[in-house]
Amino acid sequence: MNNNHLILKKLCLFKKDCTFAAHFWNDSLFEHMTKLEGYLKQFVVQFSGLSLGIHEYKFEVVDLFFEQYAIEDVEGGNINVDFSLEKRENMMELNFKMAGTLKTVCDRCLDPLEIDIDTNDQLLIKFGAETNSDNEELLILGPEAYQIDIAPHIYEFITIQFPLRKVHDDEDCDPAVLAKLQEAIATPEDDDDTTTNMWDELKKLK
Repeated sequence: MNNNHLILKKLCLFKKDCTFAAHFWNDSLFEHMTKLEGYLKQFVVQFSGLSLGIHEYKFEVVDLFFEQYAIEDVEGGNINVDFSLEKRENMMELNFKMAGTLKTVCDRCLDPLEIDIDTNDQLLIKFGAETNSDNEELLILGPEAYQIDIAPHIYEFITIQFPLRKVHDDEDCDPAVLAKLQEAIATPEDDDDTTTNMWDELKKLK
């Protein structure tokens, strides 16, 4: 239960019909959604009217970004994005240089874990008769296009960098948890029982 839900519950104790609490919740939600919408607008880059050549931008991916573009097991992050758009006569070249961290938890000890992100990616855009995004590396924009939302592309590039297995270095894992894991693995029980026992022991430590 998040803080807004806790506030709503407490307010309900003072208002039998929860009218005041409902108004508070709606206002708070509206304010948050407005903040999210305002934050995401920065990633919409208007290329119409730009001169030929290279145009550079800087963006910051923060926790708010992942409320719209969720990645499984990612709790937030802070990533600096150096973005450049090179406009040519009938095409554009977009370059994304990203560096920062993602917040998650260790698969082994369940403690907080930061994953480093450091990547350079490119997207080519051509102008055609109609918009087509079938090709992952080449985006075709129709004549009506005048801007591009780069947030979905940033999301895709970050997702590719996020590992399937997320663990600390051995020396950074919680030693008490590691000891319990070793103890559970060494217990001569059936595989299913060992797994259950291992997670039961982990829960006792959290």
